[in-house]
Amino acid sequence: MKYKKLSFFIIGILILFSLSNFAETKKLKQVGRYKLMNIKEGTPTKEVMKTIVERYANDIKSGFDLAGTGDLYLPFIDQIKKSAFEEKELAIGDKMMWMIFRSQGKVKIVRDLEWAGTKPLPVYSFAFVKGDKNYEVIMPKTCGNISLQKVEAIPAAISEIEPSPEELEQEKAREEKYRIRKPKIFEEIYNLLDEVDLYCSFSIWEGKTPDLKIVGAERGSERNLFRDGDVIYLNKGKNDGLENGQIFLIVQIEDRLPGYGKIALKKGRARLLEPDNDRSTAIIEESCGEARIGHYLVPFEPHEGFMGKDLGYDVSDFDAQAVTGKVVYLQTNYKMIGMGHLALIDLGAEEGIQVGQQLILYRKIRKRTPVQIFGNSVVIDVQNRTSTIKVLSGRDALRRGDLVVAHPTQ
Repeated sequence: MKYKKLSFFIIGILILFSLSNFAETKKLKQVGRYKLMNIKEGTPTKEVMKTIVERYANDIKSGFDLAGTGDLYLPFIDQIKKSAFEEKELAIGDKMMWMIFRSQGKVKIVRDLEWAGTKPLPVYSFAFVKGDKNYEVIMPKTCGNISLQKVEAIPAAISEIEPSPEELEQEKAREEKYRIRKPKIFEEIYNLLDEVDLYCSFSIWEGKTPDLKIVGAERGSERNLFRDGDVIYLNKGKNDGLENGQIFLIVQIEDRLPGYGKIALKKGRARLLEPDNDRSTAIIEESCGEARIGHYLVPFEPHEGFMGKDLGYDVSDFDAQAVTGKVVYLQTNYKMIGMGHLALIDLGAEEGIQVGQQLILYRKIRKRTPVQIFGNSVVIDVQNRTSTIKVLSGRDALRRGDLVVAHPTQ
């Protein structure tokens, strides 16, 4: 019996000891071993920010979701797009709430860190406001990992004289009477659609398969994936009407969505160099992932993004007679997606859908219960029978089969 008691006592001590160690702040002494992003050393800062948005936005979104702070993804990525950062140093002993990194090809998260290197760590610092808090997210220059360093509540303004309950009631009645609203200049306006959304998305390909395609590359013997600055070879030339300086959109047309057609993934832009009679060369100028042999080229048509406000999903009801659409495909064929990710719906130009239109996301749980409204989206590409949407906000993941309807306030 004594031995049993002693055993339980020792086990208890070991559990307490392990819990204590588990709760300890982790000492980070070096960075660069588990890189979230693969960015060449010496790359200009502007190009670094551009690369992050074009190639790693989905990984960053996954990391923010893993950290339980998915609502911070959009304001953070917007800071990167605007290059709104400060170059500073993380002092020895400074702490981080969490860090996003990559290990064995997977995006992961580690919490409660302290910089314990031998000297201060150079970082990019992104500061932004979300709700009633100030946030500071940092990114070490040498590895591109992302960390939440600081969260501070915005102090409320303190009036000299506290209003009485009667005065508060009168003010409330006055606001109701005159319908006082927040001026538009104070609303959360940002890029609803930007270059990445317009030229790096996907859609249903409704036309015939293009004739112009990539048949080789300058470094084709070394690798089969091509990015910015790579020279590619095309199967047509002057005899087919190609001219020096023409810009083309690179598309991958492979996967098929039953009932709708082939899915076209936009891979970036290429500029034509001096063409021969039957062949041409082009240089990739803007890539969204890698281009490869067999991908097609179509004439590039410039589109403009626009500023706007996420109208949100805090609506009590919507027109039950309005045209309703269904989500038929999710980005990279995921099972579910979150904010900033893309999806295809079965509504298009034939139903009057337009680029920039916002659509409420909802689902029906049971036939006789109210619908569950859980998000908002914006249309970024329209075909005849389908459209591509980007999730702007939500309190739940979007799944295939969920429903969309025009936002009632738009």
